[in-house]
Amino acid sequence: MSSNIILIGKDLVKEYYRGKKEVITALNHVDIEIESGRMYLLFGPSGSGKTTLLNVLSGLDKPDSGKVIYQDENIVDWDEEKLALFRRENVGFIFQDWQLIPTLTALENVEAPLYPTKLKSKEIRQRALSLLKQVGIYDRADHYPAELSGGEQQRVAIARALVSKPKVIFADEPTGNLDPESGNTVMRMLKNATRLGTAIIVATHNPELKKYADKEFKISNGRLS
Repeated sequence: MSSNIILIGKDLVKEYYRGKKEVITALNHVDIEIESGRMYLLFGPSGSGKTTLLNVLSGLDKPDSGKVIYQDENIVDWDEEKLALFRRENVGFIFQDWQLIPTLTALENVEAPLYPTKLKSKEIRQRALSLLKQVGIYDRADHYPAELSGGEQQRVAIARALVSKPKVIFADEPTGNLDPESGNTVMRMLKNATRLGTAIIVATHNPELKKYADKEFKISNGRLS
């Protein structure tokens, strides 16, 4: 593996069943290589396999066949405990539906990925507040998700993805609920993370985001090009 390549998907196949007989091929022998410090945009219509590919590469889902290689190990072979540790220590997520914890404030949601950790509570708090300031909702830090707008919840999710300084961030439509100005602010933040060595994979419908990409992929009917 090249020293810059952090993640490889090799001959990935993933199928789902619709009803009793219809088979949907979400990933059709997909090959992909991800390098540290680069931003990848993954374009494709709804149902094309974008989210499935993010889930498989991140270890949230297992392929029916193929390999996902991280630091020379095939994570497809790992048990859930090892996968959970891998995700906590190396991966950041920005989900399409945010998946904030409703009983935690915005600040606590951002802090959550850092527990348990060797960091001191004061450092965790400072890091989380700094990110909330960067995404423009510092004044909403003590609000719960139900008290935030959709766009504000999305910003909390982005701050949460960045707080652990992950090696890879998987972002599923990260600007989908934001106005253009806020969306560009978010993409600039993610782009800045690549300068620190983080690899970022963004699934999107928005062609305006192409200006941030180091490389673009298109997925259609489970095939990557």
